[in-house]
Amino acid sequence: MRIANPSAVIDPNLQDERGFSADLGLRGEQGQWLTYDVSLFALQYGNRIGEVQTYDAADRVLRRRGNIGRALILGVESYAEVDLLRALRPTAEPGRWSLASFGNLALIRGRYTQSEITGVKGNQVEFVPAVNLKAGARVGYGPFKGSVQATYLSKQYSDATNAELGGVSAVVGRIPAYTVLDASVSWERRWLKLEGSVNNLANAVYFTRRATGYPGPGILPSDGRSFFLTAAVKW
Repeated sequence: MRIANPSAVIDPNLQDERGFSADLGLRGEQGQWLTYDVSLFALQYGNRIGEVQTYDAADRVLRRRGNIGRALILGVESYAEVDLLRALRPTAEPGRWSLASFGNLALIRGRYTQSEITGVKGNQVEFVPAVNLKAGARVGYGPFKGSVQATYLSKQYSDATNAELGGVSAVVGRIPAYTVLDASVSWERRWLKLEGSVNNLANAVYFTRRATGYPGPGILPSDGRSFFLTAAVKW
């Protein structure tokens, strides 16, 4: 491997990862009002490649990439969607109104179970948040439809030492939890469809990455509130 970034180094003795995974799932429908999908999984990583925070002779923060140790990642992923009107009135004929709620939840526990690096055993695996939740609702009346979705991601770490702060370079450290709201509305009639959407409705301030190189080094901030308007023509 070749790098040209002064804040990152690579272990010259880097070796291949080895491991195995297993999963068990269940999916199905209940009448015409519920759809669900649930799966359990386990991932055993040997010789997992990751990054740790270290320092050079000038006491500068460096990001060292190499074989961190053995990691075990366990989790459950689930999805469900409920047609609320059909749930309340299962025998009624479909009308002009529609109302549905949906959710996607992932609960993950990733920990290093063995490592020769001091202070790593028992730490959270980097870039593996414990909670990843997406939930929302859709409503419609004839040609009009609207939806809102909330996304929540719990805190995560960018290196195996679970460093909270990375100094002035900010290339390592904790990535805080955040919540984002998105909304959209649409209208469709024969050959014309108009749709408007707002991303990051609450104008939340957050970040998801700590970059070592361009456009970093440092955190990459999120986009603020943004608006989109789309017109589609079918023929």
